[in-house]
Amino acid sequence: MAGTDIFGYLRSPKPEGVFSSEDSMLVVGSIDATTKAYLVQQWNVEYRQDVQELFEIGSNRLFWQKGRPVGQGTIQRVLGGAAVGTGDGGDGLFPVDAYDLCKGGATMTIKAVGGHCRDATVGSSFKLNSGVRIEMDGVVVTSIGFSMSVQDVKLMENYQWRFGHLTLSTETAVL
Repeated sequence: MAGTDIFGYLRSPKPEGVFSSEDSMLVVGSIDATTKAYLVQQWNVEYRQDVQELFEIGSNRLFWQKGRPVGQGTIQRVLGGAAVGTGDGGDGLFPVDAYDLCKGGATMTIKAVGGHCRDATVGSSFKLNSGVRIEMDGVVVTSIGFSMSVQDVKLMENYQWRFGHLTLSTETAVL
């Protein structure tokens, strides 16, 4: 039953869903073979299309010049749970073709699914039942690096990549 709270907000007293990272999952790999991305600390994928405004002399008309889409991504993880991505057999986060620009790049899929909370006393479950599936094609690793700091003695592995095509869809959680 919805009601007005002491601050004047009209809303349901119970949440429709709970966002939790406890059971969240990130899988990185090709469409056919996937690898759990162990100990990932941060990831980012960006696909953009530049648009340039054009004006003609003597009028107030606006034109847009459409740019070509281009994508890039980064991922950072703690080393320890899986093999280092050396590119010698696809034993890291990326398949072997992603390290060789002359092969046209690789296909890569990132699937991220949200977690959920369960109430054992009531038997109910609040779920974030969907996530995202990002499929990139023409993936080429442009940088791999390693870092460590004195106060936080963890060896970090950092990847950067470029890609030429992106498709996006929702991913249903398998709980």
